[in-house]
Amino acid sequence: MLAITALSMANYTNMLNNAVFRGISANNARMNMISGMGYNMNPMSLASLSAMDTQLEMDALTCGLQYKYAKAMLENLKKLQKEEIQRSFSTFA
Repeated sequence: MLAITALSMANYTNMLNNAVFRGISANNARMNMISGMGYNMNPMSLASLSAMDTQLEMDALTCGLQYKYAKAMLENLKKLQKEEIQRSFSTFA
């Protein structure tokens, strides 16, 4: 059971790292979009920029939710692993 827990922990750690990377990428894309705006923008491009900004914000929020999920699962698995280790050592003692 310890091996399955360790593999699950590695999976959630990977998920956590990917969520952080995608969130940072979405926020960087938003900042680049804002810094690249000019003063002579037409209304059509403002509408498309607003749609892109909304999509990037949703991506960042989704990544934040995935990060919180993966973090909670990791904490739960660490607690489970600690209990399994204590149970296995108490069996040998």
